[in-house]
Amino acid sequence: MDKTLKEVVVKATKVKMYYKGDTLIYNADAFKLPDGSMLNDLIRQMLGVKMNAMGEIFVNGRKVDELMLGSRSFFKGNRKVLLENLPYYTVKDIKVYDRQSDMSKALGYDVGAKSFVMDVNLKQEYQRGYIANAETAAGTNDRWLARAFALGFSDHYRFTLLGNVNNVNESRHIGESGNWTPATMPKNMLTTRSVAGEIDYHSKGQKVKNNLTASYTSTTDISEWKSHYEQFLQGLTPTSLTESFSQASNRQWNARNAFTLTKPFYLYAVANFSYSKNHGAFNSMFDQWNDTLTASQRNRGFNEGKAWNGSIEVQGAFNVGKNQKHIDFYVKAQHSENEAESAMRYSTRQYVNSQQSVQHNVNDISNRTTWGATHLNYFMKLFKGVDMQVGESFNLMRSDAHDNLFHPDTLLLPSQIDALTAITDVNNSYDSRTNAVENTVGLSFSGKGKYKLNPNAPFTIEYQRWNVGISVPIRHESLNYQRGRLDTLARQNTLFVNTWASFRHASQDGKRDLRIHASHMRNAANLSDRITYRDDSQPLVVKLGNPDLKSFVTSNFGIDYSNKAGRNQQQWHVGTSANIYHRQTAQAASYDPASGIYTYQPMNVKGAYRLNAKFDFSRTIDKDCHWSWQTNADAGYHHSVDHAMLTGMTASEENVVNTLALHDGTYIQYNKGTLNIRATGDIRWRHSKGKMYDFVTLNTTDLQYGLSARYTIPALNTTLSADGNMFSRRGYGSSELNTDHFVLNASVSQPLFKGKLIARIEAFDLLHQLSSTHYEVNAQGRTETWYRSLPHYVMLHLVYHWNKNPKKK
Repeated sequence: MDKTLKEVVVKATKVKMYYKGDTLIYNADAFKLPDGSMLNDLIRQMLGVKMNAMGEIFVNGRKVDELMLGSRSFFKGNRKVLLENLPYYTVKDIKVYDRQSDMSKALGYDVGAKSFVMDVNLKQEYQRGYIANAETAAGTNDRWLARAFALGFSDHYRFTLLGNVNNVNESRHIGESGNWTPATMPKNMLTTRSVAGEIDYHSKGQKVKNNLTASYTSTTDISEWKSHYEQFLQGLTPTSLTESFSQASNRQWNARNAFTLTKPFYLYAVANFSYSKNHGAFNSMFDQWNDTLTASQRNRGFNEGKAWNGSIEVQGAFNVGKNQKHIDFYVKAQHSENEAESAMRYSTRQYVNSQQSVQHNVNDISNRTTWGATHLNYFMKLFKGVDMQVGESFNLMRSDAHDNLFHPDTLLLPSQIDALTAITDVNNSYDSRTNAVENTVGLSFSGKGKYKLNPNAPFTIEYQRWNVGISVPIRHESLNYQRGRLDTLARQNTLFVNTWASFRHASQDGKRDLRIHASHMRNAANLSDRITYRDDSQPLVVKLGNPDLKSFVTSNFGIDYSNKAGRNQQQWHVGTSANIYHRQTAQAASYDPASGIYTYQPMNVKGAYRLNAKFDFSRTIDKDCHWSWQTNADAGYHHSVDHAMLTGMTASEENVVNTLALHDGTYIQYNKGTLNIRATGDIRWRHSKGKMYDFVTLNTTDLQYGLSARYTIPALNTTLSADGNMFSRRGYGSSELNTDHFVLNASVSQPLFKGKLIARIEAFDLLHQLSSTHYEVNAQGRTETWYRSLPHYVMLHLVYHWNKNPKKK
């Protein structure tokens, strides 16, 4: 008997992420984003990926070293250019993997560690032709923006040109709930004008590559901030309040050319040049008190300067015989010059001594540094499974510097004053010449491991399993230093033994990965800090040298484990690290309660350390992968050691402050078609406890929770976006910082002319709540700082997308 069945519709769900070999691949077509979305919008939706406001990208807790386009470097690794300008609709997939270096490819086997990269691959129709965007915007509070981006491809060339003018100083977007925090608000009002271009050439087979970039940037920076500082001293807590306003302008030119040859041997040569000019002005006020007001100061001044830097470096490698033996070399020469003039007026009043003074400081500063380096390494297979590398490096550096200080009776730059000699402050003016020669011999051994994605895979994946090494730097340094009556030639000879070791184990299928590393390093103290000098050029501040300074000694240890073997695209990572500062240099401070003067001197301290741990987890929840969850937790413990004393004490007191910081940020997200809803939560708790008997234990909490949503109305193709977040702060010393702010943003966008033109209205901080604050505590004291940030505004954007592709043959 025949029976007619009802129509059955089978819908295939596109897989958003999967592994191929050791490569994690995100399928861009599986993500539904509104018209006008850029690469950064796509990356923020990828499971297991976290991107901060600086454009740094983390995948499953591991930081991405480079963002590439089509397996090629882009704009010297400038992530933000690609993130904010490449349309998401052009992307085929994004691959994350450990990339073999060009040197390793040229030699035919792995040399050194691989870099962790995110590789953006374009769809076939966009791999040749042209892509361009243009955007203009205007808003309330006199906010404006205009930028353009053009990208062209041929078989062997890639051309990029971009321009940007704006006074927004804002790269975050509505819907980025995790980035809209008061702590990450821009700390200034910045106007930027820039243009940049790149020409990238790859020959057939990529045997020859050349990359030329050039840029010009002009900025005007207006900054206003207030800082509340408490100094930790035994039995006394001097407190100060500083308010400052500044405006600075800077112009900078850059040019860089990099040439790479991979056959018949490896050669890399790069030349770089930069030039900048700047000028600025500022004024500030400073009040300091114990129980009563001790000292006040009002400052104002201006400055201007120019600097240039030029360098050329060449790196090469070639095989020697068989059995993976090779020699690699490196040569670099660099010269930089920096000249600056500044004029400052100090109006100081000391209440305990009933003294009042006005002082003008005029500085003429110059620094010239020439530096050269050569490295030569020999690499060979010692025996089966063990490689050996022997190397030697030679560095030569010469630096000439002077800082001439004058005290005129008015506010002028040195170039505007006729008779400088008569008003020279000889005790606070100096000339120095530093010469340093360093020779380092190194020896390391390493072994390799292998794994397969599955037993039937046609190839194995090789990685560096272990590495141990030692380096012995021998350094001779001399300093010819003249300051007032001080005319000295100081010398410093050092020999250190630095060691390191690492171990990695991957499971047979590569889905479980354990990495361990450790190192012990020594560095010489700064020779200029070891000169016996006294600098009292600034009222209320005295700086001293310390001839007894010794070298820095640090140890580092870290362990990381990642697991990609779970169901539902599950990935998790756990890691811990320790930095132990056996001996370091800190600025010890003494305080005179009668005059309000601080005296600073570099001093060795022992016993400080930092402990850190983190846990990252992500997975989808349902079988259709509409629901996903991600959490990023970390903890840190800082044992901070410093010195401070009151004037008249015979020895400084050791200040010890222990700070425990706990943080967790998490989100749960629903994504189906063009509907995206994300709930976020973030909590950061800090606990600080000091060794001194009168130290007040500090407990601060920063809490954020909120919701963001985005939906495209099918009939109209109109996209609605909004996010709302509550930010709460508790436990701060200043009551004005213990606040609750609800930040609300919204936008509406409409594509026109088949998506080529996007009209978008964005409203930032609708309830006028945002400001920027920063909190820091260490053994010296605690600081709470407020910065004026961008005001709320509404802005209308018009974005035009254009592309032209050659006809298919």
